Amino acid sequence: MYHLKPVMNQNVVCEVPTCMYPLKPVCTFSFDPKAFSDSNTGLIGGTGVDPMSIEIDNLLQKAENDELRMLAERQQRVLQQLAELKNEILSLRTELKLNAPAAAQATPSLKSKAELKAEPINLTYLQDFVVNASPEYVPYSLLALKNLWKDRLNLHVECFTHSTVSKLSEEALNFQTAISNSTATAVASNLPQIKVTLIWKNVGAYTEMITSPTSYVPICGEVNILRFLSRCGPSEFNYEQQDNVDEVDSILDACYLLLNKQNVKQRQQILRTLGSKLGKAAGFGGAEMSLCDIAFTSAVKQVQRTVAKDINPNMAKCMGRVATTVGL
Repeated sequence: MYHLKPVMNQNVVCEVPTCMYPLKPVCTFSFDPKAFSDSNTGLIGGTGVDPMSIEIDNLLQKAENDELRMLAERQQRVLQQLAELKNEILSLRTELKLNAPAAAQATPSLKSKAELKAEPINLTYLQDFVVNASPEYVPYSLLALKNLWKDRLNLHVECFTHSTVSKLSEEALNFQTAISNSTATAVASNLPQIKVTLIWKNVGAYTEMITSPTSYVPICGEVNILRFLSRCGPSEFNYEQQDNVDEVDSILDACYLLLNKQNVKQRQQILRTLGSKLGKAAGFGGAEMSLCDIAFTSAVKQVQRTVAKDINPNMAKCMGRVATTVGL
């Protein structure tokens, strides 16, 4: 082919104006041939690595090391501040003399019911109260506790009928007769006493307990009344002194829901949950009578018309044991 003359002459000299200061090149780097030579052969560029890439990697590595060093220094300062704060707190405890009674303030260990001992009842905890209950939802637990505590505490119950109730149900009449027939014996007359005034009133399933007529702050729910009585009654029946207090509270809450849920399917689901907790045991507290057995029996008896077909044989056996023991 024919020859073509060069379009641009490389020897052209460009005159740079002198009216402005010169600027150094931005992209400059120092090239050290030894840094990029092969350690085995000693040849430069034997590995084919770009010197610019190696320089960038070195810069990034240096920045990362600086960040790690700053983070380590910051962590050390934080640990030092925590150590100083700990020393200040210990010095305050020493000044306030809080170290000596630490052992005395330790939480007492929980015990099983068999290990609980019968202690004298604190009379300052005993307080008369009023219970408003519906004739359709009879609080059988009051009769159960009256018979269960007959040798330790006299639970004296008097029944009245509110003007809004025209006629008592058959269950309420039988309950009233049973709790009135528990005549005071010579032993009961010498025992500490709680006077309970039971008023049949249209309050639905929300049984109310009133300790102060002036303030009228009711405690709603039969299981909550049981909780109150277990705290001020005989110590061997106080479930909060036992090691399974969380499990007992969950069972009592389920009994509360069993009473106050109006939907039949919800009641059946709660009853199945209680059945799974009971399992094949004789009662929720094992061989001994417990507060859960009383709450469960009372709740099931009140809603038995709607959940009768869902009561399994072991539930019926547990209820029968409670009825035989405490006279429900």
